Amino acid sequence: MQVYTAESAIFLASEVPMSLIIGAVVGGAAYALAKKKQASSTTAAVTATAAGIGGAIASSLVIGATTFLLPIAAVGGIGYLLLRRGNRPKALGPGRG
Repeated sequence: MQVYTAESAIFLASEVPMSLIIGAVVGGAAYALAKKKQASSTTAAVTATAAGIGGAIASSLVIGATTFLLPIAAVGGIGYLLLRRGNRPKALGPGRG
């Protein structure tokens, strides 16, 4: 059983339209590029559909991975900075003045 919070509901509602928008933009750009290269309308449409679906899938994976990995990276980075700080010399060594 999966439990949804208000935050996850907001994320799920915002993730899908963003991926669809990105997919539509990628598909439109692919169609325009194919027509510029003087491809037939059928070839341009197939190319645009494949590129749009691929762009939507890739963007949803990136959005999902970012929301999962960003907090882990932030905590790891803060921990690294705190642990690294203890290894520095506290003052200048002899002959460095």
